[in-house]
Amino acid sequence: MNLIEVDLRMLYRTWKSNLGPFRCFLRSAPFVSLQTYDDFSLREENISELNEIILKDVIKNCNEDNFLIVDLPLEDILDLALVLNNDYCIRPILNVNLLFHPFGIIGNKDSISKLINNGLKLKKINPKKFVMLIPYDRYDNNLKNEDLTDKLNNQYGIGEDDLPYVEMLKEMRYNKVTILTKDEIKEDLKEYVNYIEKDIRVEIIRVMI
Repeated sequence: MNLIEVDLRMLYRTWKSNLGPFRCFLRSAPFVSLQTYDDFSLREENISELNEIILKDVIKNCNEDNFLIVDLPLEDILDLALVLNNDYCIRPILNVNLLFHPFGIIGNKDSISKLINNGLKLKKINPKKFVMLIPYDRYDNNLKNEDLTDKLNNQYGIGEDDLPYVEMLKEMRYNKVTILTKDEIKEDLKEYVNYIEKDIRVEIIRVMI
């Protein structure tokens, strides 16, 4: 299947369905940007090995009174989303505000194929649990000027409107926020932690990939 054959509006609706109050965090940017992306043949087999330790950590920390945010590389969260939805009835909130571009620093044909193929495989579920997934590779402070040569800088950071306010979480009876991330927590997410931790418990779990 080629990109041009994909109904991107339907794909967007599929990822957005059954998110309830979290619908506002599913951004349209990735899907809209694919409307003008150069056509290519999607990878048919697009399954990678999930890190079982990370999967267990996610399942362990995803419950009805703990709001879990997973901050891992884009392709990892796309695979995680499919498994959590189809095998564990945990609805993924895919919080990706990325503009795909053929010359973009973030996102490539592999991640586009995963977004599409995994989205087409999502089962309809009636979830009682949710997990927010954000791409750790949304920006990289270690990039040098030569890394940006002939590239479109489509990196981005998370702002205050990209994550739920404490009031919203408490209304939904969450009493804790857990962030599962790799390496050191990124600065934009750290600002969110600093903002909410005076009103709600926050735990940070670092995992190895």
